[in-house]
Amino acid sequence: MTDQDKQALLKAGLDPARIREDYFIDPACKVLQTKAHFCFNSDSTDLAKFCRVYPGEAVCEIGTNNGALLLFLDRYHPASLTGIEILDQPASLARINLDRSVQADHEIFQGSVENFDRQDFDLVICNPPYFELPAADGFFNPLSLKQQARFEKNLDLKTMILQASRLLRSHGRFCFVHRPDRICEAIGQLAACNLAVSRLQIVYDHRDQQAKAILVEAIKEGTCRPQILEPIFRG
Repeated sequence: MTDQDKQALLKAGLDPARIREDYFIDPACKVLQTKAHFCFNSDSTDLAKFCRVYPGEAVCEIGTNNGALLLFLDRYHPASLTGIEILDQPASLARINLDRSVQADHEIFQGSVENFDRQDFDLVICNPPYFELPAADGFFNPLSLKQQARFEKNLDLKTMILQASRLLRSHGRFCFVHRPDRICEAIGQLAACNLAVSRLQIVYDHRDQQAKAILVEAIKEGTCRPQILEPIFRG
């Protein structure tokens, strides 16, 4: 981490002593992150490798967190990279990460995806919160930054798909990862939002265990003829 990085962190209200520099997939893809926030994980890695990005495309990530996926996808020479992040500190960290490394035009929008106006993206991606909030009052009240990344407080499945469809141009692609036990709900919402499933890939931690995650690509105003890709075995 350079002195310039430290100054940028301090200006954003982040303590450099609590920030570490890791690499995401490739040692050349260096990311500043903190344990106080959600850190990239195996799902992030699988989604980054699953996405297809072509030179000159406009790419948007809903819930970009620290911007790790956008940093990795910059290698495919998109025209622009846009991250949407509702939480202030992760948005600031994403902005610093992209400013220090990314070649493409880039922007971090701090706020709700419903308030972001652009609607012409070629690719929208999302590694969303997986878990519905329990009905019980007082559950994790207030939620920590990590918990907000895991539970559907700021972004539920229906909203994610609805907003992804809104952000995409005709025949644009939406790529996301989710839990297998919510795939029926996801496919129903995709169809309701005029998104046709084009690729599916199932992820397992080990060959003798149940599926851990499902990667989905859907095309706006497309035809539902999905390719089922070879499964991923992490272990």
